[in-house]
Amino acid sequence: MMEKIEGSFQEIEKNAEFVKWFSKIDKSLISLVGEKGAILGELFLNKLPVPNGFVVTSEAYRKFLISSGLESKIKILLANVNLDNSKEIEEISSKIKNLIENSEFPEEIKEEIIDSYTILGTNKIEIEKGSARDILNNASEPVFVSVRSSICFKNSEKIERREQDTYLNVKGNEAVLEHVKKAFVSLFNPLTLKREMRKKGFENFNIAVIVQKMIDSEKSGFAFSKDSSENINISAIWGIGEGFNLENISPDKYTLSRELEIIGRQIGEKTVFVIRDSSGSLKAIKSGVERKNSQVLSDYEIQRIGDFAEKIEVHLGSPQRIDFAIVNSEISILQSEEFQISKVKNKEDPVENSEVMKVEKISKTKIKLDLDSPFMIGDAEKTALKKIGILKIEKIIEKTGKHPLYFLEQNSLIQYENIIYDGIKSVAENFEEVWVRTNDLLNNHSLNLEGAPKIKEENPLLGMHGVRFGLKYLPILEAELKAIKRISGKIGVGILIPNLISIEELRKVKTILKKINFENVKIGVLIETPASMQLIKEFCNEKVNLIVVNSEVIAQNILSVDSSNQDVSIYLDYLHPSLVYQLEYLIRVAKRNNVETNIFGKGILEDKFLEYILRKEIDFISVPPEYAKKISEKVSFFESDLLKVKDSDPRKYELEKTKKEYLRGGQELKSFPEKKEKSTKNNDESVDILGIF
Repeated sequence: MMEKIEGSFQEIEKNAEFVKWFSKIDKSLISLVGEKGAILGELFLNKLPVPNGFVVTSEAYRKFLISSGLESKIKILLANVNLDNSKEIEEISSKIKNLIENSEFPEEIKEEIIDSYTILGTNKIEIEKGSARDILNNASEPVFVSVRSSICFKNSEKIERREQDTYLNVKGNEAVLEHVKKAFVSLFNPLTLKREMRKKGFENFNIAVIVQKMIDSEKSGFAFSKDSSENINISAIWGIGEGFNLENISPDKYTLSRELEIIGRQIGEKTVFVIRDSSGSLKAIKSGVERKNSQVLSDYEIQRIGDFAEKIEVHLGSPQRIDFAIVNSEISILQSEEFQISKVKNKEDPVENSEVMKVEKISKTKIKLDLDSPFMIGDAEKTALKKIGILKIEKIIEKTGKHPLYFLEQNSLIQYENIIYDGIKSVAENFEEVWVRTNDLLNNHSLNLEGAPKIKEENPLLGMHGVRFGLKYLPILEAELKAIKRISGKIGVGILIPNLISIEELRKVKTILKKINFENVKIGVLIETPASMQLIKEFCNEKVNLIVVNSEVIAQNILSVDSSNQDVSIYLDYLHPSLVYQLEYLIRVAKRNNVETNIFGKGILEDKFLEYILRKEIDFISVPPEYAKKISEKVSFFESDLLKVKDSDPRKYELEKTKKEYLRGGQELKSFPEKKEKSTKNNDESVDILGIF
């Protein structure tokens, strides 16, 4: 556990340490270097292969505040801040950040950081041969480093992993100084301020910054030291670790027993890999034929990483997630973090404790779950949410190793129906409401399945998937709908139709529902294409029950941007006028027709976009379990200003009803009066904001 720094900011000792090398750090120094810094020091001291680095300490941070006159200025700004007013907190946060960004480091701190960075760029032989002065005088080309925040206080709640900032591929003296300062700045993010200032006050609000040499890795990955079966799980890709963010890279997955026997391996298709060029820019390189489907790690490397994972777990006393990199067959451990093992059988991966937590904040905008797989049910239950906004069934299919076409060709559609039913029934047994998306298996995710089409599509998102696949192979879609029907008697059930581009497609699905006597099911349409966005009025006229926006896919399609392509992903702007105008129109038309709206996808992870859709009064937001707590807190934070009402009692009553309806363990309440709709006469219905409707 983290220690509390005692005393006032004024009490800085004369022998303060501004920089601390990994070789001089152990777990007793958490108050000086933060928890992340202390863990790296522990691993380094225990001869584990951690790339060298140093920590700019909390004492350097405190000295910086005092010498620049920031301490008194920040104290004044925070003295009378209303922690329940999100707008005021954002304004104070912005002012403090500007003060820090425009202040200079004291020369003594600046010199220590630059000297340490220069020494970090020398190799071990140079260090052994010469003095520190010789090293500095003959230093070679500056090295790339990562700059990561490491908080130095006992947090009142488990802080989300990325709440403070991390910077990669930083090179050069000025760049290092700039990014250390940026890490200091990130301590004053609005969410951190609101949560922690209430408990600590300014004087115990401290941060350190890790500066670590980067590895130009040939292979990268992460390992979980233990799962619910006591096995070790490893994922790996070619190139540097940023490749895990690309959708067209499927990592290899390996499983080891506690005796380091390899008991499972799944080789993914790695169509590209990411490298860093000499300028620090990242580039995605197309994989050759051999590399694309070949095993990334050798058996020796798999077992060696498993051995490291076990040793780190034993030393730190808890299950760990370990990030690693490999170059010239040498394995480096980049960082290690504690995680909580999932208790649920068939869970694919362990879940980090910091990312799957109980939702406690309630808000006017309802939070539901976005589940990529029914096998995530254990994580879903941890959130305490009772309703699932979108459940995807592709993982059920992939787990069989067979493509839906296999079951069609083998006349085994009853088996296919049973597989889908068995996969989703556990959800029906544990939740009050679930919206199930029919099969939306992409070509590039299914090529290795038995019975899959042999032709590889160049652009799978624009290919044969979603409703167009279902309507081409009607018996497959009918089997999926029958499986969903079988759970409909247990809970509230709705179906979601993906990749719609016409009213005719929707009507054909309704025909199948009528055929199987499932006409009373609630129907939701997924908005993923410009065509579906423009047909919002027609969908509402068809009496659909829900409009669901896939924020990432619709943004990519409207802006013609492939988010997995590093060269163009910078153009993916969730606040682009062409996107937000259409979203505003969609929500307005849906509300006028009493059709509820839901949104999911990566867009909601961006604060400004999240705040925008809250302003437009989206009805629901569906989030993955690991983001449920974080997003619920942000929604509550933004709504505290956006949704104020004069009479506090109705507001309180509405929130209590929300708690009952959407959180497990909510208190029983009586009926709640429906909100009256505002008149729209001579208003939005006649307004064509784009000139295309």
